[in-house]
Amino acid sequence: MSYSRRKRASARLFAPLIWLACAACARGGPDPVRITTDGKLKLSPVVLADGKEVVFAIHDRPNAVALVRLDLSDGTRQPEYSGSTAHQFDPAYSRDGRWAVYARSSTAPQLVLVIHDRAEKKDTLFRPRDSRATARNPAFAPDGSVIVFSLSDHGGQQIASVDHQGNSLKILTNSAGMNAWPAFSPDGRSIVFGSSRNGDFEIYVMDAGGGNVRRLTRSPGLDIRPAWSPDGKSIAFTSNRDGNYEIYIMDADGSHPRNLTTHAGRDDHAAWHPDGARLLYVSDRAGGSDLYMITVR
Repeated sequence: MSYSRRKRASARLFAPLIWLACAACARGGPDPVRITTDGKLKLSPVVLADGKEVVFAIHDRPNAVALVRLDLSDGTRQPEYSGSTAHQFDPAYSRDGRWAVYARSSTAPQLVLVIHDRAEKKDTLFRPRDSRATARNPAFAPDGSVIVFSLSDHGGQQIASVDHQGNSLKILTNSAGMNAWPAFSPDGRSIVFGSSRNGDFEIYVMDAGGGNVRRLTRSPGLDIRPAWSPDGKSIAFTSNRDGNYEIYIMDADGSHPRNLTTHAGRDDHAAWHPDGARLLYVSDRAGGSDLYMITVR
């Protein structure tokens, strides 16, 4: 089948799913809507600023993880970065859409950050010092000037930051354990992240320049992958505190946590829709790994 025919067929199959998603969101219904149906392993989705497209990592070829862009209007997909055989993870985009960043495999097992200037069509690399080190989970400051990420290098796994050129490296945490999944607050003043500094993974927040670290969660399970809501009032995260991986939401100060998904399947990798009323996430509730959208409020 030709590419154009495959695209038309995909659009015909996907249109009912989009209609259901829009209808469910309009009703304010709590049931999630399934966005993809192929069941292939998916990771770290992000909804782009216009709310019309999603980019995520997918294991759709043997021994290859690549970034794919999904059009939510008709379900068509295209590679985000073609012509590369390296693994691609953790996409992130600046608010104005000019800059993109993702983690890419280099000399195994090293992972580098690729900072892509979409206007100039130019890539800049941030490469950790150690050949076994990794840079993961990048996120932009609201003004796009700084990229924070998790750096596993000399000094342990810490939260770090660089500029657009991969320079001006700053180590923002200095603790035992692992520090990962940083995300800026919408006003740019704070960074939320996950850390195992006290034995198990909990959610913490610190000032944007590092320091003044405050613990937000205290649960017997793992609390990981925090994501700040567009209005800054809520934080979504993954937790297995009730014995299963679910998507939770709490107030930005850590109060009033609640289980949003409540399903026997694994729910993970929450990403806010720009409207602040919906969350996209990955779930294996139907047997495979797919994207779902749920109304939050």
